[in-house]
Amino acid sequence: MEWIDQVIKKKLLTCYFQPIVNREESIYAFEILARFKKEDGNLVYPNLIFEAARTRGRLYALDRLCRLTAVRHATQLDGKKAFINFIPTSIYSPEFCLQSTIRLSAQLGVDPSKLVFEVVETEKVEDLEHLKSILTYYRDRGFQYALDDVGEGYSTINMLEDLKPHYMKLDMKFVQGVSENKNKQHIAKMFLKKSLDIGSIPLAEGVESREDFEWLKQTGYELFQGYLFGKPSPTPKV
Repeated sequence: MEWIDQVIKKKLLTCYFQPIVNREESIYAFEILARFKKEDGNLVYPNLIFEAARTRGRLYALDRLCRLTAVRHATQLDGKKAFINFIPTSIYSPEFCLQSTIRLSAQLGVDPSKLVFEVVETEKVEDLEHLKSILTYYRDRGFQYALDDVGEGYSTINMLEDLKPHYMKLDMKFVQGVSENKNKQHIAKMFLKKSLDIGSIPLAEGVESREDFEWLKQTGYELFQGYLFGKPSPTPKV
């Protein structure tokens, strides 16, 4: 796994942008996604990179590199919001681990309210109080946060209630085919109600068909992400 050290040391990554649209299909934000390069220039799948970093004990270093690179890329978005992934289990102290992110955004003149930090791997979070401390640290400095893959893992309804994210992203497994599947419709409505109850903006991810989009829109979802509106691209189409 030593190759992961070179990825981090040489910053062998770039960022791709995927649009997030509103009900009128106007661009509301972009999710900024890390894409990794080998030294020969070929791309490596993110899941391989993060698994290698976890095995090597370099998850925090990799997560930090991705966050800082994404904040730099957020300057290209012409005032649109940027959704930036982070792995909460890699952060042992928000005051220490996140100060570089806060400092960089200030140096670049990025409005904190335009950055939405997206909690991924919620199913691996065992210490909910620690996650709350991280999100409180972000919120108190003017940033927003989203809960990703909602519906996956355990007690997600309870996590929504506890964390009260600014955005709730419904997992794509409940989005794709929802227009024809009663069980998915039930789950989508359940999480929609909960998100509205706690003041979160409901976002459906993985939207690929017009039928699913129309059903979700008519049901009450406000934001949408998926191949129907645009694949990840090396340049944002603002």
